Amino acid sequence: MDISSTSGIPGAANAMFANQTNNASAVSVLKKSLDIQAETVAALLPEPPANQRQGLPEHIGTQIDITA
Repeated sequence: MDISSTSGIPGAANAMFANQTNNASAVSVLKKSLDIQAETVAALLPEPPANQRQGLPEHIGTQIDITA
């Protein structure tokens, strides 16, 4: 049995753990960035009016013609 081939396993395990930790922290930073962007957009854009079709008949604006 060759024991020399197992000497790199602890190093590989440490590298994989460090990579997993880096990935987790990168995902955490990404989520925080997306949350901040969502808050910024919500603060900058006005809220749309509740009834956009005010004064229009019920059949207007309910269908989209997608033929070209």
